Amino acid sequence: MSSILTAFVGSLEAAASVLLTVFYGTLAGYLGLVNNKSAVHLSKLAVKLFMPCLLFVNVGSGISTDTILKFAPIIIWSFGYNIISIVLGTTATKIFRLPGWVTPAITFNNATSLPLLLLQSFSASGALTSISGGDLSDAIHRAESYFLINAAISNTLTFSLGPTLLKVNTDRDNDEPIIEREHTDLVYVESSEREDVAEDGGESTPLIVKRKPKSSWVHSIRYFLYQFCNAPFLGACLGVFVGLINPLHHHFFDKDGVFFAWLTVSLSNVGNLFASIQVIIVGVKLHSTYEKMQQGQDSGSIPITPTVCVLLARFLIIPAISIPIIYGLAAKTHLLSDDPILWFSMMMMPIGPTALRLTALADVSKADEQEKMVVAKFLALSYLVTPLISLSAVASLKACEIAQAGAA
Repeated sequence: MSSILTAFVGSLEAAASVLLTVFYGTLAGYLGLVNNKSAVHLSKLAVKLFMPCLLFVNVGSGISTDTILKFAPIIIWSFGYNIISIVLGTTATKIFRLPGWVTPAITFNNATSLPLLLLQSFSASGALTSISGGDLSDAIHRAESYFLINAAISNTLTFSLGPTLLKVNTDRDNDEPIIEREHTDLVYVESSEREDVAEDGGESTPLIVKRKPKSSWVHSIRYFLYQFCNAPFLGACLGVFVGLINPLHHHFFDKDGVFFAWLTVSLSNVGNLFASIQVIIVGVKLHSTYEKMQQGQDSGSIPITPTVCVLLARFLIIPAISIPIIYGLAAKTHLLSDDPILWFSMMMMPIGPTALRLTALADVSKADEQEKMVVAKFLALSYLVTPLISLSAVASLKACEIAQAGAA
């Protein structure tokens, strides 16, 4: 029982650390140190520079010809749990007749900055020592690589599927403009809110407005694949390329390598700025929402039923699906490598509060201002209850310990 208490306290401390970092961002917004517009630019800097550097270093150093198969389950699971979340969100929305924003709110969690900051806190508290294999620092580094690969895929799926889930272009029987992201020479329509789509760790793609395009499976596939042409994903690919070529891996990631002391270390220093800055930006945006409410804008009230449904899904139902699945794969099959940190990371990947990029998806879905404010207030509430993730962290840790003991 003491081990469970230790794990819970460590998880709670990690969640509290994240919540305090959000508060610092809110305080920065209140004091006028950062406004919403500058937060957008800072977020783009983090996504287009800091995150690719972090992905290059973490993925490249963790992958090699000997370990490449370890990453295959992460890629499959990243697609798999998003599909499960989409089915869950769509079903709940239809059965309970919930607002359209509930489906993406259930589907897309904060897959980037929150997990990385939690890992930093876990490292300090030592909560993952029992499944670290004796080297906690190395275990945390591996976990960061796993979460970052998942983040690159999850965020790309958000940009591909998010507008569809909000029914941006499902109504093809009227004359309303259809809003899409596409790489063409047409005139771009941009706003600071639409650029916010990158705030949770992904590439912002310009938006265009056009009338009823003729869709085809070729167009759909081309559009889906184009979403992978973003800085974080390319950073991860470059890391894989360098990591798999033994001479390059040695010179970039071994301490006696030619590039390690100056180039790799500099990229690592830049990449390590990503997680904290992204969470601070969350706080800035929450303060911006509060300011709009204070200015008397029609903010609406938070609907109880949709809010409860999303929070139950994100903090209870999805963990109840994710943890047993990965435990079963780890304990009963040989599909996953013998790495408890990998199991823990995969269990936690789908869990956590809704990603703040939901505000940008609400914007491009032509939602009215009251609905946008409802979404913003819901997101503020979802981050206030972030410490609930401690329960999932403890359950995941204990499941990994049991699976580890069974494999011994």
